[in-house]
Amino acid sequence: MNRRLASHAIAAAALISAAASPTHAQGEFPSRALRLVVPLAPGGPTDFLARVVAQDMARTLGQPVLVENKPGGDGLIAAREVISAPADGHTLLFAIGSMLAAPLQSRPPAFDWRAELAPLGRVARVPFALAVHPGLPVRNVQELAAHARSHPDQLNFATNTLSELMAAAQFMRAAGIGMTRVPYKGGSQSMPDLLAGRVQVWFGPVSLIAPQVQAGSLRALATLLPERSPALPGVPTLAEAGYATVQVPTWQALFVPAKTPAPVLERLAAAVAAATARPEVRTEIEKRAIFVDPAPAAELGRMVAAEQGAWVRLIADYRLGSD
Repeated sequence: MNRRLASHAIAAAALISAAASPTHAQGEFPSRALRLVVPLAPGGPTDFLARVVAQDMARTLGQPVLVENKPGGDGLIAAREVISAPADGHTLLFAIGSMLAAPLQSRPPAFDWRAELAPLGRVARVPFALAVHPGLPVRNVQELAAHARSHPDQLNFATNTLSELMAAAQFMRAAGIGMTRVPYKGGSQSMPDLLAGRVQVWFGPVSLIAPQVQAGSLRALATLLPERSPALPGVPTLAEAGYATVQVPTWQALFVPAKTPAPVLERLAAAVAAATARPEVRTEIEKRAIFVDPAPAAELGRMVAAEQGAWVRLIADYRLGSD
């Protein structure tokens, strides 16, 4: 065989091998920019966290990861956006713990979380605090409860997520009080009304509350943590204040459509894990009073299964729902 024929034979063999390879048959992943769909408005801790993770994942995957904010419906709008996307790994959901409740508020459920979404990994938890407008004549949780009892349903409380609503509902039941809910689509929308006193009470992220407390614009009464927050060291926990039963899921994690191919799932999960392991990423996140709390896909899947039962009970007990 002369040199030219040998060259053609090698080239033909290479083409056959490439065509037989699943990787080449399906195309390299990722082949284009990825979308990371976020269920809340820009400007809050979830949006910040999603953008930090997206930037690092882009470095790992070699393609841009573009954040798209799809607020509303307690996360249903964002979830449906991802579920309806092609299951090729290019559309991801940045989910928060309270989103587990969103599809359960209708009968039948709007979608089956475990059947239609595949977990990639947990990245963090966003701790909460109970804050009030400084014009409210209360200095601690006990005084807030007493004031609410003497002014039934006159206090307004803000909610951006069902976790915030769950915290308020649990507190109202434990304290035997009533307050009026005012729903928003993100902390960047509720904060102006809190600062103006149009709403007086908020169970919200420490990362948003702490700077306003330091500026004297809000007063923190307690945190929803096992121990005191470094961002609010002088503020007691709700357990210290006598309300240990008030507990909410505040995790943040990534998912993709359930039928995404296993090799793509593995590549994406590795990129999520790499982001939470990188020291500079962890430092950037923890500066905002957010706890980096990674967990692999299998553990996240078990957590979702366990927490859905708790949400079913809470929806029934507190009649949780979106207005």
